[in-house]
Amino acid sequence: MEQRPSSLRLAARTIRGALSRAGLAKAATGRGPARKPFAHAIEVFWCDRDGAYLEGWIHAYDKRILRLRVAAGEDAYEIASFAPRPDVLSHYADFPNSGESGFKLYLPWRAGTPLTFEVVTADDRFVETIELPRSSSSLRTPFCLTDGSAWRDPHPEQGPAEEAYAAFQREVNERALVVAEVGARVVSSQMSPLRAAFAGAERYIGIDIHAAPNVDVVGDAHYIDALIGRDAAGAVFSLSVMEHLAQPWLFAYGVNRALRVGGLTYHLTHQTWPLHEEPNDFWRFSDEGLKVLFGPATGFEVLAAGLSSRARIYPDHRQPAQALMPLVSAFGGAFVLARKVRDLPDGAVAWPTDQDRSEERARHYPQRG
Repeated sequence: MEQRPSSLRLAARTIRGALSRAGLAKAATGRGPARKPFAHAIEVFWCDRDGAYLEGWIHAYDKRILRLRVAAGEDAYEIASFAPRPDVLSHYADFPNSGESGFKLYLPWRAGTPLTFEVVTADDRFVETIELPRSSSSLRTPFCLTDGSAWRDPHPEQGPAEEAYAAFQREVNERALVVAEVGARVVSSQMSPLRAAFAGAERYIGIDIHAAPNVDVVGDAHYIDALIGRDAAGAVFSLSVMEHLAQPWLFAYGVNRALRVGGLTYHLTHQTWPLHEEPNDFWRFSDEGLKVLFGPATGFEVLAAGLSSRARIYPDHRQPAQALMPLVSAFGGAFVLARKVRDLPDGAVAWPTDQDRSEERARHYPQRG
């Protein structure tokens, strides 16, 4: 999954209000040019390398449509029942059949191949080549759903992750805090140690489950307070680590105990991401989930949280519910910036495990290089 996968060549098109109320009324009454045997609108359209998704409505005025066959070359998709569309009925009040006119489908399709609608009623059959909608990106939200409601793409809640991390880094350097990085090991040639980014810190402590350059303390991050000491740090952070922690609530508890009151913590992890570093890939987080882990219940005040790195999901299954997924934003990352406001008592957070078993599982994280 990528934000703009070139192999999929995604084209998403939406139409908001295919015709004005006046135009619809004109078509319904038959005034003006001779009307076509059926009326329709394609309100949502996208295509990838495998096919095309279409969503909209269609009706044949006073005739009930028994079957709609959408064809692209040798491939076809047939629809024999239609979803309620009260919004369409309000424009075509003289034609009750328009109230059951919604459709959505995914059809194997090669971009550029003409699409045809074959409409079958009790006494007629009509075939027409369909023009796919085109619209500017400014009209792509809100999407018009088949029930007539509007849906808006979600946006990061409180600014981008980079701004929150910059604020964290700035405070660590300006206040000369002791800062601990969880997951400090450099695991690829595309990474570089972050130690230099905290040149103003009193001390930088690199923590990881495996020994390596840039790692000062080797151990299980769930017990960070035992690794570096109670109230030992003024700041703790991790980047793309929390998805690999089997008990993240224990980690949040350990971070609280490792920090002094007033200390900062920043974490960037994944909301949507492919499996990686198996078998130790355990969790995916929303910003709301991170606000629970590093919120009032665990002794923190949330300063910022949000979602970052907008992405799209392209499922292999093309049933209508899954076929909508490329139109809905996912996010590669979720982040939280929080400040410790109170200590947690011993045993405030527990889980049926022990430190030795937890560390044994943590060491299953792949060791590279």
